[in-house]
Amino acid sequence: MKKIIARLLVLTMILTALTGCGSKGNNQTSTDNKNANSGTNTENTGSTDTAATPTEEALSGKIVVATNMTNLVDTTLADLAKEFMDAHPGTTVEFEAIKDYENVISTRVAGGEAPDLFQVIDGMSQDTYADYFKPIDDLDINFDNFLFSKNTTGNDGKIYAISDSVNYTGVVYNKAAFRQAGITDVPKTMDEFWDVCAKLKAAGITPMGTAFKDVWPIYPWVSWDMVQVTLNGNTQGKNVYVNQDEIFDKTMLESMNTIRKMYQMNYLEKDIISANWDQFKLDISQGKTAMFYAETWFPAQVVEGGAKSEDVGMFPFPGAKAVFSVPGKSWGISKDCKDTAVAEAFLKFMLEGGKYALACNTLPSDKTVQNTDPYAAELLSYGVSVSECEIPDAAFTNIKNEIELDEQSFLMSYVLESDDTKAQAMVDEWNKKWAEARPNFVK
Repeated sequence: MKKIIARLLVLTMILTALTGCGSKGNNQTSTDNKNANSGTNTENTGSTDTAATPTEEALSGKIVVATNMTNLVDTTLADLAKEFMDAHPGTTVEFEAIKDYENVISTRVAGGEAPDLFQVIDGMSQDTYADYFKPIDDLDINFDNFLFSKNTTGNDGKIYAISDSVNYTGVVYNKAAFRQAGITDVPKTMDEFWDVCAKLKAAGITPMGTAFKDVWPIYPWVSWDMVQVTLNGNTQGKNVYVNQDEIFDKTMLESMNTIRKMYQMNYLEKDIISANWDQFKLDISQGKTAMFYAETWFPAQVVEGGAKSEDVGMFPFPGAKAVFSVPGKSWGISKDCKDTAVAEAFLKFMLEGGKYALACNTLPSDKTVQNTDPYAAELLSYGVSVSECEIPDAAFTNIKNEIELDEQSFLMSYVLESDDTKAQAMVDEWNKKWAEARPNFVK
């Protein structure tokens, strides 16, 4: 994470020094957007081919789309690219699969080699979106049809990225593992949760998976937005911390101490340091691991791993005040993209009708698409209200970058620390850094 922040800060300083370079021509006109539909209106052309109309120029060019969906790049995403290219001869869309997405993208961006279409990563904020992306205000879509469509608006009032999907947070579970342990109901309180964990462990099943070695999968336990909404029903999320001197307060510690207690009770993977994503997905698919705290994008991957669809479910975090509704990946067009018209056309194509989201087995951000996801349906059936957070103030990210806080790496160290006094000292150290840096960014 420190490397990500450092690279982004260096890139920002370089771009600030070169304010006259590359700023012109970023705002594409609607002509480019109309080209996205070139040759698709058979009523106007009088034919079924994809040739351009006399007043429109056919799309041509190549773009690289960087995705974190490494398991789908050669299947459903390849099909998606082909569908677009078939409709637009002369274009090439190449999906690039990246596993360590944040680190790789930050390096590529800092080196001036950003993909044409890529996702917003940690460390970017309203203050810096324009340093990485072209504005997409003129994209030929109805922004009101998309959830979170204005969330990635820069301080200049321009939109730089848009979310492909919506996710709801909760606990994904293997129903077969629950049955094997004699568990008939999902836990609705923390007391019931600890009872479920004990029964699963007694049955020889790992109660909760983490994929600890890969770091990123533990994000729900230390996501300020997610924790505030889930435990408090507070939709201010990260903005709570812009206005206080404790970045790890009582609410955050409640979440962090839950996973720390599970580690101490041997409710997580036996060899947690070696617990990796691929093995974890196999284990939960086979019922060797029972639960995972995640979002609605995950259940389909459990089924993909071999579990029966009817044996996979999802319930709200026990005692939750609300189910957190969160944007999926937000996509922007690189400021260095050469074939902007193709990039805009493909971004429109992948968003409308939820094509990219559906190819990834997630819920589309396109509100015109009916939600038929059975796992989201079960999650929402328990009657816990759904809430989303305010758009975070840029000050939050700026303070976090300034003190070089990598919350997931910190959580790992916190969980593994057996001495309570030392664990609290770690918390106190970060709270002190936050308190000292905050006045520099909050007026």
